[in-house]
Amino acid sequence: MEVETIKKFFDLSKKQDIAWNVLEEDPVATEVFFGGAAGPGKTTLGCIWQMTRRIIYPGTKGLIGRDQFSDLRDTTLATFLWCWSEYGQHNIPGVTGSFNAQDKIFRFSNGSEILFRHLAFEPSDPDFHRLGSLEVTDAFVDELPEVNEKAWDIVTSRIRHRLDLLPIRKPKALGCGNPANNWVKHRFVLDKDNNPVELKPYQRFIPATLQDNPDKAFR
Repeated sequence: MEVETIKKFFDLSKKQDIAWNVLEEDPVATEVFFGGAAGPGKTTLGCIWQMTRRIIYPGTKGLIGRDQFSDLRDTTLATFLWCWSEYGQHNIPGVTGSFNAQDKIFRFSNGSEILFRHLAFEPSDPDFHRLGSLEVTDAFVDELPEVNEKAWDIVTSRIRHRLDLLPIRKPKALGCGNPANNWVKHRFVLDKDNNPVELKPYQRFIPATLQDNPDKAFR
């Protein structure tokens, strides 16, 4: 099975596997925050998840976002392209793909796409109208604590493209990052009084640390 082959190839950690199973098998969860300090493989998890979904669900459309495009290009996109070179281009179904730097879209030969978008707040567009026309199947936002809460809410509201092609026809959004003392922490971890947040039924928080990184050399 393609999914199990990919997971085995990248040797996902226990925490990465928990997050993956929530994203793929939990029929209720639609917002997942995979959080912790630098090193537990947050970006890698998001990129592998997006790559895998595009391969196994032809005609679907994902979004990979980050606050600043320079960071998206230099880190998140670089990680995605590494994942693609390591395994993606050797996938069992033989799906090919390439990144178009002009429109910032990675297109797959099976009709799937991943949009790479910056989510920074812009005074000229305080309501993020530039995101209003989006329609995607799922989304991964890297370093979520850097992103404006309204941007996250708009992205998650636009997850509705070809959900009929998925086994679980639910919108799925993955946010990763180190929960700073801002809206992400207050939404998924601790409230403003430092009490554990009572998550809504559709929310999940999976904490992770450096020791959860599957790469022993990196640890």
